[in-house]
Amino acid sequence: MAFLSDTLARVKPSPTIAVTNKARELQEAGRDVIGLGAGEPDFDTPQHIKDAAKAAIDAGKTKYTAVDGIPELKRAICAKFARENGLRYSPAQVTVGTGGKQVLYNALMATLNPGDEVIIPAPYWVSYPDMVLLAGGTPVFVEGPMETGYKITPAALEAAITLRTKWFIFNSPSNPSGAGYSRAELKALTDVLMRHPHVWVMSDDMYEHLVFGDFEFVTPAQVEPGLYDRTLTCNGVSKAYAMTGWRIGYAAGPEPLIKAIGKVQSQSTSNPCSISQWAAVAALEGPQD
Repeated sequence: MAFLSDTLARVKPSPTIAVTNKARELQEAGRDVIGLGAGEPDFDTPQHIKDAAKAAIDAGKTKYTAVDGIPELKRAICAKFARENGLRYSPAQVTVGTGGKQVLYNALMATLNPGDEVIIPAPYWVSYPDMVLLAGGTPVFVEGPMETGYKITPAALEAAITLRTKWFIFNSPSNPSGAGYSRAELKALTDVLMRHPHVWVMSDDMYEHLVFGDFEFVTPAQVEPGLYDRTLTCNGVSKAYAMTGWRIGYAAGPEPLIKAIGKVQSQSTSNPCSISQWAAVAALEGPQD
């Protein structure tokens, strides 16, 4: 009888972490290396966020919290979605995890059964397919070629959808390509999804604020309100606020899904770091310049 789980044979270690560790080793050896692995902003966590964390420690906010986030942070997240994305959620529709990756993983673990398919546009963040495989699903890749700016077409999305498709993972601006979908381009994709009511949308909006020029960020449930009841809108404080190490991600969606995600988290990590949660409140409610 094998000691290690058969599940591990279906996945590989994170390439992002591997290349980041290699870059760090070379830097420590004195080599002049630019690391293109982990997505680290080139500025420090803003001072008012760090001050909020220190204040939380001094106030004794160092105990266990609710599994999926403190009420204050959930309210701040609801306000952020309303203010920046025109999306209305209640705190009961919000979950907070230990980084955006955990939120995505929890959602897949809570919903996928063997044989379920998850559509992933390529180029893609390297963790998407392995998380799908760990959850028992099957990743289905849709190519976004250079000719279309590394973005998939509505026809390609339509062709990939089957009766077994459960999720469509959407990431704009994209890690790793940087491709951002315009409102018109995203509307064309959501029109396809509206014709397939069994397909849910997992929108990874982590790079929402890392945009340039006159690009306007939009998210699927904002562009097509008809998808609201089958969309999990995911985000976090890692990139926009240079809080990668603080490990706070969040998502909003239908309440039954949010409860299922909370059940998974209750048996894995329990609550995210209490200090990081209070720092995230300061990030979302503080100055946004």
